Amino acid sequence: MKKKFVLTLALVLMVVVGLSAATPLEVSGTFKTGYAFKFAATNAFTQIEDGNEAEVATLVNFTGDFWKVSLATVGVVYDTDAAVAAKAELYLDKALAAEGVDMGDIALTLHVGNGIGGGAPTLLADLNDFRDGDGSVLEMKTTGDNFGITLGYGDMVKVYFSTDPTLKALPMVIGATFNPIDGVSAAVGFTNDYTAASNNGLVVSAKADVAKLAGLDFALVATGEMIYDLVSSDTVITADATTTIEGIGLWAAYFKNAANVNALAVKASYETVIDKFTVGASFKAQMDDLSDIAGTDEYTIAANAKYAMGGATYCAEAKYEVAAAAFTLTPSVTIKF
Repeated sequence: MKKKFVLTLALVLMVVVGLSAATPLEVSGTFKTGYAFKFAATNAFTQIEDGNEAEVATLVNFTGDFWKVSLATVGVVYDTDAAVAAKAELYLDKALAAEGVDMGDIALTLHVGNGIGGGAPTLLADLNDFRDGDGSVLEMKTTGDNFGITLGYGDMVKVYFSTDPTLKALPMVIGATFNPIDGVSAAVGFTNDYTAASNNGLVVSAKADVAKLAGLDFALVATGEMIYDLVSSDTVITADATTTIEGIGLWAAYFKNAANVNALAVKASYETVIDKFTVGASFKAQMDDLSDIAGTDEYTIAANAKYAMGGATYCAEAKYEVAAAAFTLTPSVTIKF
């Protein structure tokens, strides 16, 4: 009886291992927690990560030979039969090749499920996050039931298309990325669902590895993007450049919004390792309106120290905002898995 049980258990383990090998599960993410102590006219002591005591950002993927399924990072429920939001990439070119249809250098992927991207491709780095939350990103404003298709030809061109077939207006976005020469990339995109006032929008962006093109002995990369509203003729322009010289990182970023307000930001930073401690310092200047520099400028001085121990990174950061006369001290701990 005991021998039969052992054989049965071994068979079950073999089946489980076989299933795991057939459908690998990839889990990665970051756990971070800490506090932000801000000393200003009105002191504000808060926990970081939007007021939560701690936050875990996870990426959970199931991968097969011809597909990849990604679970949503919010609302994942285990040990129940509750539905979990997910999306899938179906590698049709690989599936067709297995059926005897060789597509050569053509890659074809179908994107289905929840959270399919509705944005046009862009090469903008946006080093200062000027575009973060300003609403000027070229993307479909109504997404949810859309699907997408990516068509690529080697390393030369990649085309992305997405639409929502459940809506009569058929909102969609289409864009392409090109690599005409080594060191230069360009992208163009269009959507008929840009804003409520004027739906048609066009975006053009580019990236240039100047160091590679000019044969420089230091890194220098520039990116730029222009969004054009085809109805109102408004433009949103963003450009930036970054370099590293003798260990010092330098970047500059420019932004013009649809209301023709011009902004500029520059930053210099340095980081080194001293006795297993990673220490760094930076200085940043930002003018949110170049026509009123004195009223919209801010200068930030920051320093940080990090130490990795036992699989976790402990960090202490201090920064001082000159115009706001605010000093912030932020201790935190991060675990990556």
